[in-house]
Amino acid sequence: MNIVITSSKLQYKANDGGISRRIPEHFVKRSVIFEVDGEERRIDIVKSALPISATEDEVVAYIADNLSESTVTQQELKKLQETVDQLVLDQLMRGMA
Repeated sequence: MNIVITSSKLQYKANDGGISRRIPEHFVKRSVIFEVDGEERRIDIVKSALPISATEDEVVAYIADNLSESTVTQQELKKLQETVDQLVLDQLMRGMA
């Protein structure tokens, strides 16, 4: 399994409901878009699971251990829908012949 991170964004929120700043105390989670076996997927990693100081290798290891928690991205869903649409169209055309 080859995991390649294509995008990683940190999300912040003030604990007291005040102004959020990009400081470690306000770090909430990391959203990572990655590819595994040619499929683009997304996973959110909360700070209790992996701190803000985590290295890329630690993020990849976390993803590998928690791959079942990841979701397929919108781009991949669009490709899947196009495939289903084509299969349905093929079946309809066969039925008309």
